[in-house]
Amino acid sequence: MPLAEIILITAVLLTLAMMVASLRQQLLLPYTVLLVLLGMLVDQVSPYFAVAEEISQFHITPDIVFFLFLPALIFESALSLDARALLMNIIPILVLAIPGMLVSAFLVGAGVWYSLQIHFMTALLFGALISATDPVAVIELFKELGAPRRLTVLVEGESLLNDATAIVLFHLLLALIVRGEFSTAAANEAVIDFFRVFGGGILVGASIGMLIGELMSKLRYGYRSIPIVLSFAAAYASFIIAEHGFQVSGVMSVLTAAICLNIFGVNRLSLDATKNIHATWEFIVLVCNSLLFILIGLSVEPTTLFAYWQPVLVAVAAVYIARAVSVYLFVPLTTRIFALPRVSLDDQHIMWWGGLKGGLAIVMSIPESLPERTLLIELTVGVVLISLLINGSTLRPLIHWLKIDALSEDEKAQLEQCILSALENLAARNSRLIETYHILTNAYGIF
Repeated sequence: MPLAEIILITAVLLTLAMMVASLRQQLLLPYTVLLVLLGMLVDQVSPYFAVAEEISQFHITPDIVFFLFLPALIFESALSLDARALLMNIIPILVLAIPGMLVSAFLVGAGVWYSLQIHFMTALLFGALISATDPVAVIELFKELGAPRRLTVLVEGESLLNDATAIVLFHLLLALIVRGEFSTAAANEAVIDFFRVFGGGILVGASIGMLIGELMSKLRYGYRSIPIVLSFAAAYASFIIAEHGFQVSGVMSVLTAAICLNIFGVNRLSLDATKNIHATWEFIVLVCNSLLFILIGLSVEPTTLFAYWQPVLVAVAAVYIARAVSVYLFVPLTTRIFALPRVSLDDQHIMWWGGLKGGLAIVMSIPESLPERTLLIELTVGVVLISLLINGSTLRPLIHWLKIDALSEDEKAQLEQCILSALENLAARNSRLIETYHILTNAYGIF
C-alpha cells in the first residue's frame, strides 16, 4: 500500500477513534472494547463502501505490534507508576507477576488442552498470552472512586510486571513450537533462557535508563522538548538494544528503563517539564491504543468468532479459575511468609474480578505459519471481550457493594484530624488578623 494511503487511513482511523472516545461515558463500555467493535463494524460494512473497503485492507503485522506499539505502551505505564509505592509493595507484586503468572499460564494451558484436545504446547502458549492482565479501565475506575492506594499499586504493578513475564514466556514457547523441540533438554534450556532473558532485560534497561536519566538532568537548558525526545529515545533504544543487541527481553528492558529514568531523570526536572513528558506520553499511548485496537477489530471475523463460542467459554472458565488460584493462594501466602501487612479478602475479590485480560497485542504477533493461529486469535478475542464486557461493566457496583471506595476507620480519623488542624490554623490566623487590625486602628486612629 502506498505511503500516502497509509497516512490517510491512519488519520481516518484516529478521527473515528476520537469520535468513539467522546461517546465513551454515554455507552458505559471500556474504550478498548468500543474500538474493537468499531473495527469489526468497519470490516463488515467494507463491501458496501469504497472508503471502508480500503480501510479493511489495512491490516496489522507482528512487527508493527512488537516494535512500534509495545515499547510505547509498556514505557508509559512504567513511567507513570509511583516508583516508591512500587518498591514498598514489590514482594507481593513480584510473587503475583512471576510465580503467580506462571501457575496461571499452566492451569489455563492444562484446562484448554484437556477440554479442547489441542497440542499441549499450543495450549501453554495460549495460557501464557492470556494470563497477563490489562488494568487500564480498572485503574481509571479506581482513581474515579478513590480506591485504596495500596490496592491500586498492587493491581497496576502486577499488570506491568506480568506483561513482561507473559511476553518472555510466550516467545520462549513460540520458539519451541516453531523449532518443534519438546524434549526434556529443550525444556531445561527454556527455563534457563527464561531467567537469562528476564534478568538480561533488567540489566540493559537499567543501564540505558540511568544513562539517559543523567543526560536528561544535565541537558535541561536549550529546547524545552529535549527531555521529551530523550524519553522517546530511552523507550525505543532500550527495546531494540535488548532484543537485537543482547537477545534479552525488550519488554523488561523498557519497563526497567522507564522506572530508572523516572528516578534519575524525570524527578530532577521542573514541574512543568515533568508535566510535558507525561502529557506527551499520554498522547502517544492514546494514538497507539486507538490504532492497535481498531486494527485488531479489523482482523476479527464475527461469524468465525461465533463459530468458536464453545471453545471460548471453555477458555473463559479456565482463565477465571486460574486467576482465582493465583490471587487467593499467592496473596495471603506472601503476606504471611514475609510478615507484610495483610491484603483484605475484599481487596482480593477486586484483584480477581478486576484482572481484566489483555493479550490482544501479543496474539497478533503470532506468525501466520502457525497452524493454530486462527484458533488462538479467536480464543483470545473471545476471552478479552467477555472479560471487558462482563468484568469491566460490573466492577463499579462490586466496589460499591464491598465498600472498597468507603473510608476506613483509620482514614476517617486522619481526615477528622486534618480538618480539626485546619480549623485551628484558620482560627489562629483570624485571631492574628483581628489583633493586627486593633493595633493599626489604635496607632493611626482609624475609625
